[in-house]
Amino acid sequence: MRVPVRPLEERWPRVMQERLGRFFWADPRAILRADASPEEFRRAMSAIEVGGTYKITGANRHPGADELMLANLDLADAVIVDIGASDGSTSLDLISKLGGFKQYIIADKYLRVFARENGRKTYFYDDDGNWILVVGSRVLAWPATSGFIRALFGRGARTAAHRVAPREVLLLNPAVQQRMAADPRVTARVHDVFLPWEGQAPDVIKVANLLRRLYFPDADIVRALEVLLGNLPDGGHLVIVDNPRIDGMPPRCGLYRRDGGRFVVVAESENVPEISTLVTGVDLGDRTDAQRSSDA
Repeated sequence: MRVPVRPLEERWPRVMQERLGRFFWADPRAILRADASPEEFRRAMSAIEVGGTYKITGANRHPGADELMLANLDLADAVIVDIGASDGSTSLDLISKLGGFKQYIIADKYLRVFARENGRKTYFYDDDGNWILVVGSRVLAWPATSGFIRALFGRGARTAAHRVAPREVLLLNPAVQQRMAADPRVTARVHDVFLPWEGQAPDVIKVANLLRRLYFPDADIVRALEVLLGNLPDGGHLVIVDNPRIDGMPPRCGLYRRDGGRFVVVAESENVPEISTLVTGVDLGDRTDAQRSSDA
């Protein structure tokens, strides 16, 4: 469990930060700044917790998965959906490597938060109005992890919620937003991996660090895989990535093709994804697309 309160960088004596640097956090309010650099934005995002997970992100995290796609697929006219893409940094990595594509959709269940500034504190809320973070002049704290934090800062959070107009914050990296503004093929939308995809069927779906046993039991992962299979046309492809956090082991990845009612392996990294057997074990049999949507 994450410690519910942490000191902010550059707000305490330098000697403290030098000795206890790993306990200090970048100021999450960087995501409110129009001039935030891509790296400042990524560091700030790691403090944002929505839906029970933290928006930890980074650039160049999935080179192996990108290579699997580029080496095995013709993506020149492909519609690519990247589910659970967080701030879109890894999406932009792949986009920059593609020679061409038809459409790239950056998708995540949580693409925005709301900020309210009240005095010297900034309170962050999710789409449902739940208070998720408070940032003061020297510390930040997560109310969901501590009753003490909720009691200490709760009155201010409630006051801000009732008296201060919310500021909507798009949780997409500035570099990603710039690419979207310049390239109409690159878009973003809210999407839940457990729900059927609406609109044009994608040719490729990438799901990275989302369908993990760290987050879901196998039954839920299989349910999501069945939906993903139903979202793809026959011959469409699924890319799975997970970062195992094991010393010396790079991100594990796999490329799978829809063949009828199943996924078949096209290529996998030397260390296969932790859910590889779940992917290849999915079998929709002769169920129709309508039946699959009803099941989901």
